[in-house]
Amino acid sequence: MRKQRKERSTRLMIVTLAVCTTITFPMMLIPVGLRQGTPNGILVARAYEETYPDDEQEEILIEDWAINRENLSYMGEFQKEDDGSAHLGENQMVDSYYFEGEWREDSKYDSILTAQIEQTYDSSDLPIELLDTSTFTPVNEQLYISTSETILKQEPNMDSVTVGRVDRSSKVTRRAVGSTWSLVETVNGEKGYILNKSLSKDMVFNSIDRTVWVDASGLKLRSRPSTDSDIVKVLARYTRLHCTGIANDQWYRVELDDGTKGYVYVSYTRNNPPPTPTPKPTPRPTPTPKKSSSGGGNGGGKDNNGGGKGKDGGNGGGNGGDNGGGQKDPPITGVNGESVVIIAKSMLGVPYYYTGESRNGIDCSGLVVYCYRQLGIPVTHQSNSIRFEGSEVKREDIRLGDVLVYDLQTPFGEADHVAIYAGNGQVIHASSRKGKVVWGNMDMGSIMTIRRFIK
Repeated sequence: MRKQRKERSTRLMIVTLAVCTTITFPMMLIPVGLRQGTPNGILVARAYEETYPDDEQEEILIEDWAINRENLSYMGEFQKEDDGSAHLGENQMVDSYYFEGEWREDSKYDSILTAQIEQTYDSSDLPIELLDTSTFTPVNEQLYISTSETILKQEPNMDSVTVGRVDRSSKVTRRAVGSTWSLVETVNGEKGYILNKSLSKDMVFNSIDRTVWVDASGLKLRSRPSTDSDIVKVLARYTRLHCTGIANDQWYRVELDDGTKGYVYVSYTRNNPPPTPTPKPTPRPTPTPKKSSSGGGNGGGKDNNGGGKGKDGGNGGGNGGDNGGGQKDPPITGVNGESVVIIAKSMLGVPYYYTGESRNGIDCSGLVVYCYRQLGIPVTHQSNSIRFEGSEVKREDIRLGDVLVYDLQTPFGEADHVAIYAGNGQVIHASSRKGKVVWGNMDMGSIMTIRRFIK
């Protein structure tokens, strides 16, 4: 009997040991499984918590009055002891409690395993994106390129395909942002990934040393490169500006001759200095013809040889000029390119005068304005505006009267001169260097576009 009881105890012990082992061993492996299969969300949350920890909570102590005998009845959750101390009652569950001079907070995250995420770098010592592009945060904001020789990548990785390049200070639109890379779109519609450190919320200026002149009346000098900023001064036309920086080909950072600093819009300035106006010549008085003692003959005719013999042998009147003397608008054949050229030829020799558009003085765009005005066709008096007016034609299709738009200050990319095509590779234009309207070769500079104003 005693032997059977001993055998049964041995079997029970073996079964108990097997059950405990079966339960305990998997539980010992749970942390390993959690370490290997912890969700990405938890890992990212832990990394964020470590990177941006909450501010330390101010230590909270129970004042003496809170545990003295008179106030223990007020603190219903505490039980009073004979020695005057207090402790929590049984079966009372609270989130925080007072222990050894400080409050302890129970955390529901205490049992969750934590992990640390480390930033890795490629062979160029540039950060590798931690997030998948599908998890990038969508945004829509205007930023500026702050680094030189910046490239757009097909993926947020320097080893991926290069899809384009962006100049420093160029404006881009950020479409999505990750941990170290962003998806951006250029003004030309190119999309690609770029490092976050290459982007700036503020406008980026490239340093330059350039002198320009105001090309508009009442140009506003701003305190910042924004039309919403304060006006420092209103500038008159032809004011000279020393440029120390340019941003996005849109704003100049300038300094006036008196030391005043500010920002102006690029499109309202010109690179060429205004010419010194040519003084208008004083007209000479018409000489009084001398009378012949033998009686004057008949006056001169239309030709330059003057009149015939007088009745009593005296010579006739003085030389008569073409068309009776003095230059008049030439006859035109209709609203066509030939008429434009005829009018332009009649302006040859007219003195150059900046902003002029008459026979008293004229500049390059003023000549175009004047010639087309005679045909009833309005044209804007500004080279950069003419660049976008009318219709564009190819070089091989050029006709009489078409307007050639030049960039003589290459590589600035701005229209700063215009001329009228007169045939055989020749143009007629108002030259500031020669000081008058002259003939020229159509390839005298970089042609930006050819415009036609007559269909």
